[in-house]
Amino acid sequence: TGDSMKTTIFLLSVLFFSLSLSLLVKTPVGIYPSECVHNVPSGSHITENPTALTQVKFPNGTHRTYGGCSKVQKQKISGVGEYDGWLAYTTFHYPEGIESFLGTFSVPTFPRNAPEVLYLFTGLQNVDWVPLVDPEPPIFDIIQPVLQYPADAGLHWSVKSWYVTLDGEVFHSSEIAVPVGSAVFGNMTKIGSSDWEIIGVNQITKTSTRLTVSRPRLAVQPWAYNTMECYGCGGGCSYLPTGNVQFRDCLLYTSPSPRDRQK
Repeated sequence: TGDSMKTTIFLLSVLFFSLSLSLLVKTPVGIYPSECVHNVPSGSHITENPTALTQVKFPNGTHRTYGGCSKVQKQKISGVGEYDGWLAYTTFHYPEGIESFLGTFSVPTFPRNAPEVLYLFTGLQNVDWVPLVDPEPPIFDIIQPVLQYPADAGLHWSVKSWYVTLDGEVFHSSEIAVPVGSAVFGNMTKIGSSDWEIIGVNQITKTSTRLTVSRPRLAVQPWAYNTMECYGCGGGCSYLPTGNVQFRDCLLYTSPSPRDRQK
């Protein structure tokens, strides 16, 4: 009958929408198709081959080439899980380029209600761009050690290192857990003309998760940020940490930082 046909179409539409949402990934700079976001082992090295495809060398010596996202089409979700953007941030600009950004950020208490995902990070960008606020730039990248709640593995905090662009693949290192009351040491240091190391360290266990990235576009990173970002915090303050988050001992270098710093 007509009513049963309408019901079937409605249920199929709901199923298709649910599957579409499951194929989207919430990153620290927006929502991306899952095929564009890659979890790689800590210690992986990201490069660009002569055909402009992204190549990753894994810690075990094997390689893989990625090229499925020549143009990322980010999508926006309405309702639960809506992208709220950067809720609070600081900015610093050094036109000649920052060559190292070191800093510690505290692991706060859990929110009373779990958001879709809450991110806290230090980061370096090639341009001054804030998601949802500014028009998208033609070329963008950010390197960042990122504190995340909830973690991929459950209702606790974790840290990953990320490399994100708007026109290609997105990579993050494997997550490590960090407890409430501890701190994350973030280290972004230039180790070559266009080579960067991105490290997040659990200050209690001294375990770390890291990436290195080598791409010509990373030759100059002049914009530094401390940021709190959220998906699904629009329901009020209960989705935010109940205690303060402290970014401290933030050091910016215009020449590479000493290699014997914390890693």
